[in-house]
Amino acid sequence: MKLARLNIKQIIVASGWMAAAALMFLAWSSAVSSNEGKMVEDVQYHLAHLSDGNDLITVEEMKQKILSAYEIDFRDVQVGNLDLQNLEEILRAEAFIVDAQAYVDANAVLHIDIAQRTPIMRVMDIQGRNYYLDSEGIKLPLSKHFTARVPVVTGYAASYASGLDTVQNNLGAAFRIVRDARTDEFMHAWLDVVNIHNSGEIILLGNVGRFKVLFGDDEERKEKIEKLKTFFKEGLKITGWRDLESINVKYNKQVVTKKHTKA
Repeated sequence: MKLARLNIKQIIVASGWMAAAALMFLAWSSAVSSNEGKMVEDVQYHLAHLSDGNDLITVEEMKQKILSAYEIDFRDVQVGNLDLQNLEEILRAEAFIVDAQAYVDANAVLHIDIAQRTPIMRVMDIQGRNYYLDSEGIKLPLSKHFTARVPVVTGYAASYASGLDTVQNNLGAAFRIVRDARTDEFMHAWLDVVNIHNSGEIILLGNVGRFKVLFGDDEERKEKIEKLKTFFKEGLKITGWRDLESINVKYNKQVVTKKHTKA
């Protein structure tokens, strides 16, 4: 008997939630329907800044991009005539934009929300190529507004190819190393340069010390990064960093150091 009462109570509660959801949907549908005949009152752009507060693009550039595509200002355009999906697609085609959302509120105000891609490394190779890669391995041009402070890849970098996360060349390896190093606050702060030797070997340089880190390829890169971090925190207390010429983490479970030869 108690079980039956409990089931009835659950059904009543569930029905209440369903009714509330239905009412909310009807209210939203009514608002959308009543808006369709209205003219757009205003257009508001919302640009999400990068984590350091900087921007690769500006709202003004986005306004100009939309204006050049439609050749109109959306104010005084009927809400029902807006193609919000097409508007989003135009913005997403911009190299620096990872996502865009367009919607109209109950006051007939068009909102355009823009999220930027986040550069995690810059390529400046011997071929003269100069561009960013974002956290998804997407190639980005340089920005005229802001120079991102990210590790720089130098040397004999392979040509860019899409799907960089799985590409088996030295640029793909450099990308994966930088991406994984970013997950550790200490290594992310230390790493400055990823140099690709003509042999394909990868060498890391940081913002502390004049030594180089012989990293090799990106096989077992997470273990290598962890070894290097541990050595920085524990080993340097013993050896010091001023006399170091190189730190080799290529070998399994080993860290091999070399000191500068004294004259």
